[in-house]
Amino acid sequence: MKTVSLLCRGPSLGYISNIPKVDHSVIVNAFHYEVEIEPIHEYLSDCSKVTHVLSLGAHWPNAGANTIYKKYNFDKIVLPYVKEVSPPIPEHILQIEGRDGILPVENLDDINKKDMVSHPRYAFCAPSSGLAAFLYVVNELKADIVNIVGLDFYDNTGYLTGTFGDGDGTAPTNRAIERNSESTENMQDFFKKIVIGNSNVIFNIYTASKIKSDIDNLKVINLEVM
Repeated sequence: MKTVSLLCRGPSLGYISNIPKVDHSVIVNAFHYEVEIEPIHEYLSDCSKVTHVLSLGAHWPNAGANTIYKKYNFDKIVLPYVKEVSPPIPEHILQIEGRDGILPVENLDDINKKDMVSHPRYAFCAPSSGLAAFLYVVNELKADIVNIVGLDFYDNTGYLTGTFGDGDGTAPTNRAIERNSESTENMQDFFKKIVIGNSNVIFNIYTASKIKSDIDNLKVINLEVM
C-alpha cells in the first residue's frame, strides 16, 4: 500500500514525531524556517522523495527559501493551480536546483478540477494551498493511506514558526488568520468532501483544529498546542 505524508505549516506540525515515517512526503509553501526544527528536519531527511507544493506568493529566496532543495530528496515543485488559471511562472522558480539538478515545475493536473471550487480570482481552486496539496496527494499520487499534520484550518491557529516565510515573526496568529480568505468551516467542509469521495483511502489527520469526524475512513487526532 502506498502511504504519503502531507506536511502543512500549522502548529500541529510540531507533533511530526507522532506520525509514521514514510518514503514520500509532500510539503506546502515556505518551509525553510520549519526545517530548522530538528524533528521536522529528521523526518524529511528520512524520506526518499519530497514534493513541494508551492504558491508563487510563498517563495522567499531572500529569506533562505532555496536552501532547502539540496537538503532533501526533492523530485519536483508543484504549483497549487491548474494550468488554465495559473499565473506566469517566474524564471527564478524554473531555475531552482535540487540535489540532481534543476527541479521540474508543474501545475496541478486537470483531474483536480472535479473537486475544486470557484473563486473571484480563479475559476478553479482549492480553499488553501494546503488543500490544493491534499488534492494532489489524493488525485495524482493516488495514495492508499494519507497521514496529515500541520493542517489546522486556521481554527484559532496560525503557523508553527510564526512567519509567512519572509522573516522571523511576520505572521502572529491573528495576522495569519486575517490574511486567510476562507472560513475554517468552508475549509473543513471541503476537506471532508474529498475524504467522503475517496472511501477506499485511509486518512489520518493530526490537527490542532477542533474538527470532528464520524466518517469511517477518517481518523482525527486532535492535538493541544500552545
